Amino acid sequence: MGADSSPVMDQVPVVVGLGDPVMDILANVSAEWLATVTPEPGGCLPIPPDAMERLIADASQQSELKRIPGGSAANVMKGIANIAGGAAQCRFVGMIARDATGEDYRAKLAAQGVAPLLLESDTGAPSAIALCLVTPDGQRTMRTCLGASLELRSAAQLPPAWAAGCRLLHAEGYCLYRPELAREMMVAARRSGAMVSIDLASFELVRNCKEALLGLLQDGLVDLIFANEEEAITLASELSLVPPGADPEAAVAAAQAYLLSPAGGRARVAVTSLGSRGCVARGAGGEEGASPACRVTVVDTIGAGDFFTSGFLTAYLRGASLQQCCAAGCAAGCEAVQATGAELPPEAFERLRKALDVVLAARTASGGGGGAGGAAVNALASALGVSNGGGTSVAAVPPAAAAAAVAVGALV
Repeated sequence: MGADSSPVMDQVPVVVGLGDPVMDILANVSAEWLATVTPEPGGCLPIPPDAMERLIADASQQSELKRIPGGSAANVMKGIANIAGGAAQCRFVGMIARDATGEDYRAKLAAQGVAPLLLESDTGAPSAIALCLVTPDGQRTMRTCLGASLELRSAAQLPPAWAAGCRLLHAEGYCLYRPELAREMMVAARRSGAMVSIDLASFELVRNCKEALLGLLQDGLVDLIFANEEEAITLASELSLVPPGADPEAAVAAAQAYLLSPAGGRARVAVTSLGSRGCVARGAGGEEGASPACRVTVVDTIGAGDFFTSGFLTAYLRGASLQQCCAAGCAAGCEAVQATGAELPPEAFERLRKALDVVLAARTASGGGGGAGGAAVNALASALGVSNGGGTSVAAVPPAAAAAAVAVGALV
């Protein structure tokens, strides 16, 4: 096995992503053809390599296939690298195979400004693939084959320099299915002086990996936790923080309070997306932030949650308040749903860079106080040319017309 050499250090913060390097393959298919593949459209199921090979061949007869380097943590790194615009150096750690898919993934990730620290498996397992079958109504049916990506099981497999200069390690929640790897990487990041962030990935993961998650949290290895409303409610339920049938808002508040408490490991920040009501973040010192969700015409929701996280973290690394971080996250998610696949065009990143600069300037002008929150949300909405749902607090966004006006927060 081998990995790329560690990149030369620059005088900018280093951000490292940990996760599965999954090549997303997008195919537009008819509902009639999809019915020949599965009687139950939607959802995501794993399939073996030979079945994946056949399905890709069949899908290629339906439409031109688009290949985009994906995986949750890799998407976050792509977002930070491009939104930061040279103000952060991003690396991504994972395992690929010595095959065409792996080499294509490496090249495409590097083209997005992310240094690919990718080990290569020599077991014969293929590089990870996620085939996304999209019908005209926008519904996605996913089939995955994680292959070689699952063979990264210990930090000892990596060159010691992977954490050199690291300021933040971001781990995707799916790493919790390999808890020792997640722990080793977080401990190494801590030793290098870095912060650690993680997303909870899905409510199923919160249930299935509860003990692994709690172990990392209670040992104080996580600083920032990202969850959507469903994941936060599941955490509150699993830990009996609220009675059965509790109000969702109370459950989210309870989950965030737990994550910030001594029992939950004293995280620095807990971030929760709230569907049509945007997102809310709370800090250990009592700081709060919130942003309405942008309303835009949706093209594709793949990766929207990951880009939300990248926007939030980019602002956080630049010293923004939680209010500005929330606004930046929703702005990045807003751009993501207007692009095909988990990849934004250069002009979208340019808009986000300019908008973030406006937000930080507004914060400086107002002394960084709470009054900067309204300026943050309004500046971002104005720069992006979208509606912010009104106000700086978490506010309900009116129901949208059929093909438009969805809340980015619902996609996180």
